[in-house]
Amino acid sequence: MYLTREEERILNGEEGEAKAVALKLVVKVGEALGAERLVEINHAHASGISYDNIGEPGLRFMKRLLESGGRVAVFSTYNPAGTSFLDDAPVNRDPELLQKQLEVIRTLEAMGFRRSATCIPYTLRQPGLGEHLAWGESSAVAVANSIYGARSNREAGPLALAAALVGRTYRWGLHLPENRKPSIHVRVETGVEGELGAGLVGYIVGRLSGNLVPYIDTGEGALDERQGIALCAAAAASGSTAMCLLKGLSPEDHGPPREPIERVAIGEAELREALDELSTAEPGEAEVFFTGCPHHEPASILEKVRSLVERYGPPRRPLWIAVPGSVPPGLAAEARRLRRMNIVLLPGTCLVVTRLRGLVDTVATDSVKTAFYIARRHRTRVALVNLEDYFRLQTGLSPRQVAP
Repeated sequence: MYLTREEERILNGEEGEAKAVALKLVVKVGEALGAERLVEINHAHASGISYDNIGEPGLRFMKRLLESGGRVAVFSTYNPAGTSFLDDAPVNRDPELLQKQLEVIRTLEAMGFRRSATCIPYTLRQPGLGEHLAWGESSAVAVANSIYGARSNREAGPLALAAALVGRTYRWGLHLPENRKPSIHVRVETGVEGELGAGLVGYIVGRLSGNLVPYIDTGEGALDERQGIALCAAAAASGSTAMCLLKGLSPEDHGPPREPIERVAIGEAELREALDELSTAEPGEAEVFFTGCPHHEPASILEKVRSLVERYGPPRRPLWIAVPGSVPPGLAAEARRLRRMNIVLLPGTCLVVTRLRGLVDTVATDSVKTAFYIARRHRTRVALVNLEDYFRLQTGLSPRQVAP
């Protein structure tokens, strides 16, 4: 691999042990993949920071980097943690886990990572068209490539951490223009209803396309941004999809591909089959409703929830909402007020990375990504339903459309 003089100095330890260790990791991965050089990045996002995920070996590695002078070289953020940033959150049940998770977060922030604990880092710093990133959260990577036109591969957590310290990653994969062209054309023959409908489309797309770049045509009306995020998250979960070209939403959408490529149609039958495959319970059986995978921005989701409460009354069973860990002023007080209405905020975490066993057995959600992961990782039963339909069901009204 070709290295600049500055990169050679870093690799030789002239800028400290931590940067040398970090760059060696980036270079080794790049060489194994056949990358010819490195590329400077503007934003690193580390995944896999839940203590249950990394354990003591991961925490020791982070502390070693910190103690040997490790400091971030670019804007850097990190993924949701295994515990919530509100002490009294229902998922915070294990004092030892809380302490260890706090050590992980303190270590990252001592290296210069921004307080974040979120899977939507693009809301903390919006990526620019064509800029290079090193992100480790699969859904965020897909959103960055698909909705913002930035360039990132799906990086492992340690690689994204290393990239943060040196401000570089290997120039390979989706960092190269020739790898960002569509290889499969997906046409959605029915309307896309809410986040759940978009997530089901993404789930099907991920299984169809694997690690290819799909061009997705959802008809005359383009998806809104939140639907695009839900689609990308589901596609990244069910497949290895790191980029979609979404008609009317992706900045790199230049119209349907002209060259002959595989073409697939998704209709009502395919959506129903996906819904049945992912749903293992009925909405009325759920102990809680969970939304926020990917995370919601607090202002937008709370406005929506207040509107639903005014229309249907507070939910009879708890509504859990995951939001970023960069808790804005006043959110703790708002969280206490919402608790009185059976609405629980979970800043900085997500059910996918928390210890669910023994906490709840059946969850209703509008997130296909959540349904995909918690059934496999936690053996939790899942009911897929839109948020408004969940409110309607609890008040005895028939849902407008439980299935998208």
